[in-house]
Amino acid sequence: MRLRSIIGKRILWTALPILLAVPLYFALRGTWMPREAGACAKEAAEGLDNYYYALIFRPEENELAVTLTLDFTNRTGEALDYLVLRTWAGAYASEETSPAAAETLCDACYPDGFSAGGVALEGAWWNGEITPAGFTDAASTVLTVLLPSPLAAGESGRLLLHCRLTVPECAHRFGHAQGVWQFGNALPILSVYENGAWRTDAYSPIGDPFVSDCANYTVTLLAPAGYQCAASAPCGEEALADGRTLFTMRLYAARDFSFALSDQWQTVTQRQDGVTVTACAPTQEGAARAAKLACKALRVYAGLYGDYAWDSLTLCAVDFPFGGMEYPGLVFLGLPYFAEDLADTLELLVAHEVAHQWFYALVGSDQYNDPWQDEALSEYAMLRYARAVYGESAYRSLLVTRVDAPMRERIAQRVTPGSPIDRFDSLDVYSAVVYGRGAAFLLAVEEMTGKLDGFLRAYCDQFAFRRPTRAEFLAFLNGYCGEDLAPLMTDYLDTLMNY
Repeated sequence: MRLRSIIGKRILWTALPILLAVPLYFALRGTWMPREAGACAKEAAEGLDNYYYALIFRPEENELAVTLTLDFTNRTGEALDYLVLRTWAGAYASEETSPAAAETLCDACYPDGFSAGGVALEGAWWNGEITPAGFTDAASTVLTVLLPSPLAAGESGRLLLHCRLTVPECAHRFGHAQGVWQFGNALPILSVYENGAWRTDAYSPIGDPFVSDCANYTVTLLAPAGYQCAASAPCGEEALADGRTLFTMRLYAARDFSFALSDQWQTVTQRQDGVTVTACAPTQEGAARAAKLACKALRVYAGLYGDYAWDSLTLCAVDFPFGGMEYPGLVFLGLPYFAEDLADTLELLVAHEVAHQWFYALVGSDQYNDPWQDEALSEYAMLRYARAVYGESAYRSLLVTRVDAPMRERIAQRVTPGSPIDRFDSLDVYSAVVYGRGAAFLLAVEEMTGKLDGFLRAYCDQFAFRRPTRAEFLAFLNGYCGEDLAPLMTDYLDTLMNY
């Protein structure tokens, strides 16, 4: 008994500093409880613009009615005579402007021939008064709203907008195919104001031509009974007396709000560190597999790069000729990848797309001019996921196919990982150069400094909910690593490879 007592006292005295440190740690954090899932986004929400979408889905008419109310504050530092919104759905009106009608995509996206979609503007109001508004580009993706009087820097106002989206029969971001209705980057959203002007980049069929700032979103969606909604935020659901379903959603500090609808999905929900993970797929088994993979990826990336910023993540199977597409809190996954013989490919696909929740959704970038700044980082994160889950051997094997092969591939087009997306003429070239060769740059940084993982975690913390430029990325990288890595960056990102 005496020996046991002595051991007990020794354990007590050994543990005492730890016991005292724990309450001190939480006291410094201002709470005695673990950080709530989604706390990062809620804290960042204050002071951001607020979008309110009231949506009515009419599948029998291939239509989504949209009422947008935007509470906007002029943070540009200049007086504004007009606002510019991006209405990407407008591009689907013709074969000349639809990104899905590009030569390399058309047959896959329109298997039954071209189907027109688009956006029809029904009216705009500023602070309760009708105001002139119209499309100022051929693709109807640039909606200019004139203001009755200049909006001074720091002043606020309310924009009300009514429009109708016509949904094409199209296997793409926006469209419907195989019983799924996709509304990726389809809702009207404010453009980005930079260097004294609103951005009006063209809708490129390659890459992600959507540059946006963080805002808060409140969404209501009326749909026929029987439809399920996969969205950027958790869906509250209420059955109405008229037979329709009312979905309600709230999203904080996000770059966009996207969703999909289907009356054919099976749904599985799991939890990972307080985050609700929902997966929708044609079968229960497929949904369960996707949810499990997403939970694994969330666990790995939270350990590497810090807490997941929101309280939910949703994945859904859609029919389009891509692997996956990322949105804040939402991932579209290509339906073919749910086949049993593509289980390993699906895992890498989920790992890459979930990584975008850190490198795109949390830390933004100029995806048009510097696509490497989210794609290469997400590809590198996927490689780190493989090493964390499956070990060094699996990681080395992936390096051969995902990085070494693209570095050796003969690319006829004169592009580099640092090229803007409008320089690329095919998805295959884009993937090899931006994903593979872009990741090679990050691997070279790690080999030279041994500090890349620590840098990326600090990068996520420093630039959360912002859009750092390439110059800011480099400056922060140099400061963190304590050396000038500009020559290495130029060598990998801007130098054409000669054969």
